[in-house]
Amino acid sequence: MSTVEAPGNAKRDFVVRGGGVAGALSLALGVSGSAVMIWAFRANPARAFHSYLTAYAFVLTVLLGCLAFVMIGHAANAIWPVAVRRLAEASLVGLPLLAILFVPVVAGAAWLYPWTRPSEYAGPVRRVLEARRSFMSTGFFAGRAAGYLVLWAVLGWLLRRWSLAMERRGQGERFAARLRALSYAGLPLGALTAAFAAFEWLMSLSPEFASTMFGAYFIGMCLLSGTAWLIVLVAFADSRGRAGPIAASHYHALGRLLLAFLIFLGYLAFFQFMLCWIGNKPAEISWYLARSRGVYAGESLFLVVGQLTLPLLALLSYRLKRQRATLAPLAAWCLASQYLHLHWLVTADSRVPGVHWLDLVALAAVGGLVFGFGLLQQRGEAAVAFADPRFAASFRYRSR
Repeated sequence: MSTVEAPGNAKRDFVVRGGGVAGALSLALGVSGSAVMIWAFRANPARAFHSYLTAYAFVLTVLLGCLAFVMIGHAANAIWPVAVRRLAEASLVGLPLLAILFVPVVAGAAWLYPWTRPSEYAGPVRRVLEARRSFMSTGFFAGRAAGYLVLWAVLGWLLRRWSLAMERRGQGERFAARLRALSYAGLPLGALTAAFAAFEWLMSLSPEFASTMFGAYFIGMCLLSGTAWLIVLVAFADSRGRAGPIAASHYHALGRLLLAFLIFLGYLAFFQFMLCWIGNKPAEISWYLARSRGVYAGESLFLVVGQLTLPLLALLSYRLKRQRATLAPLAAWCLASQYLHLHWLVTADSRVPGVHWLDLVALAAVGGLVFGFGLLQQRGEAAVAFADPRFAASFRYRSR
């Protein structure tokens, strides 16, 4: 425990020196996957763009969830998140790369979004799509997306830069105050932009479907994905002795968050379904019917049982949440389930629905590039925020 009280030792003991090979391999996987996807965009655009959007949305939920975790910790002036915050901050370096990786989504808008081709539809659907043309045009769509992505990237960059500045410049209290002020402003802006991005990038995949809850539904996905990813990172760093003296109470706190966000997402998903059921509108019902037939019937069942019910029951266990050996695999399961959730959400609107080998290639492309870039950027930096004024207190945190 001496390293907790001695910041100089913490820098030496917890700095990330390895990861070069893993980062390079991850980038190589991402580049290889990207090359295949570039070919697929020309050879099979009817499915390739939907596979890519699924992978992109999945990685985005992870990074936005980490962004929310960091800002919530600062805004609440909470102590225990300081112990694991640096690993969440390390994930944020991928946000600028996601701005570049959004280009294929814009390039494939004609294959993804019905509002780009209203002439293919007739009757009420066509009138709805034509009424949206002033807002949902490709240029305006790309401009708004750029605004969202730049905002998230700037927030992530400032949060990490000022956190690292505590180590390089000192003045921990000064930068802690800056981070709190930034988080106060960033939380509502981040939530609003994430909701609008969900409406535009995901909900508009279906020509007539509309849900006022869809933005909150997507935010719930982000919170769940980000927390699950952070648990996996903390467990891995802890197993390598690079996470500081993490106690069972820290895993318990992360497990409680995972349980809370799982309940939150399940509630929103059920409430949206219930409202559509009560409303009994053909457009909304057809959206759920498309996701309850064929391969999607199995995915729907899995989302209810495998993503929600079983993990929820497991996370009720006090002992499970306090042990790395049990919480980390469960978090990884939740993370994989979240990808399937987005697959169910996005690919059902494809002209080539179902499971496709391009799904894995797209995930390798986007995930490999973002993870490899983030890992290489973290090399040489400490895996714990040892210069934060609350650093020592964060490792003394205990819960019952």
